[in-house]
Amino acid sequence: MRRTSWLALALALIACGDDDAPVDAGHDAGQDVGQDVGTDAGTDAFSFPDAGWTPSGELGFEADPPGQWYAGDFHVHATGASNDTGGDSFPDDIKRVALERGLHFVVLTDHSNSTGSDPSTTDEDPELFNMGPEFPLYMEAAMLSEPGVFLMIDGNEISPVMDGERPTEPTGHVGCSPMDLATFDYASDAPFIDRPRGTVTGGEGLAQALDRGCFTVLNHPYASAPWTAFDWTPSERGGAGDPWGYHAIEVWNGTLGFGEDDRQAYDAWRCDRLAGRAVTPIGASDNHRVNEAPPGQLLDPALGYPRTDVYARELTWPALIEALLAGQVRIGEGGSTLTIDMYDEDGARAEDGSARWLRIRATLDPILSSPAELRVTRATGCTDPRPAPLEAVTVEEQVLVAQPIVAGELLDVAIPIAGEPGLYSAIIDRRHHGAISRGIRIE
Repeated sequence: MRRTSWLALALALIACGDDDAPVDAGHDAGQDVGQDVGTDAGTDAFSFPDAGWTPSGELGFEADPPGQWYAGDFHVHATGASNDTGGDSFPDDIKRVALERGLHFVVLTDHSNSTGSDPSTTDEDPELFNMGPEFPLYMEAAMLSEPGVFLMIDGNEISPVMDGERPTEPTGHVGCSPMDLATFDYASDAPFIDRPRGTVTGGEGLAQALDRGCFTVLNHPYASAPWTAFDWTPSERGGAGDPWGYHAIEVWNGTLGFGEDDRQAYDAWRCDRLAGRAVTPIGASDNHRVNEAPPGQLLDPALGYPRTDVYARELTWPALIEALLAGQVRIGEGGSTLTIDMYDEDGARAEDGSARWLRIRATLDPILSSPAELRVTRATGCTDPRPAPLEAVTVEEQVLVAQPIVAGELLDVAIPIAGEPGLYSAIIDRRHHGAISRGIRIE
């Protein structure tokens, strides 16, 4: 998302205040990611009400499958390939900060209207439209990758827009992460077509990404800046019951923290899953200035705030893509994490009607000075106005748990369920330092 003059919106949000009261604003995104967090912070000041849950250790659940959590950021802009990056976000800078924050991978998603043209300016020159190459940093990204340590992937953010300086009509930003690095077409003579303004729909941009072999993410589909929201026009690349065919929705965009536009995207994702679509939730920073301290300021989110953790068998791009397509993710900021799994009455993993236990593993970043609510739900239906753009999806849900979680405490508990149909998911809903789980659908 470009930073284009949102001062009025930012000031309004400042006036509304923030629900966070961090102890240390410099806390790094990677601290304690995928690790147990100590129980020193806040446990004497607050105790859990009875939520009807059981400590998981008492239930003999089978072990997790082979693999581990790998933390990454799927929406990062780099100097030299994208406009409006402040001149200090070169790929080697991005790698340095990513490693400092515990990230295992990043995806560069530079705007298609500037990659291959003139990334040094925010002005658009019609003579440079649709020029390419769209992946000018792929060789540098490959050189900065270290097997088993860190991956940098050069992607793109296809960015068509309506005519006018600040259009009020949405079009759409589509994140493209190459699925197969060995066969992906990086050719300079195959640019994404996103201009002239007003001639390319969001669905047509999505179709280009799917045809190119991208893992596709609808970035900030309900963005407060309407010209960057998705117009929900069809791509004609989906299967039965799916007019779009995208792989993922960005349910948490770092710009301005987790807000109402992200909640709308979150509900759109839940509605997709209820409809049987294999759509993965993604949280990503939309970082344009890599040296911004966590969690970021106003329109400048920090790298890795939020991040998406992917549970994969190894740190290779094929393994990460395999896990992404299977929806094996969780989203969080700083030390906050939230994971759900299901088991049958014998403690074996089950994600169907035989499931009798829903296991919740969660941590709330110890940086925070107060508890936050952990909410676990079973979504049972939705009212979906799409393809109408910017109209919110409404989800019907049963709240299974709505209880505080204490900052700094590791929670590993289970609640009994009856294997009823619906989409099971969990959220710690905060502007910063919250977390979102994957969704498990029982038919």
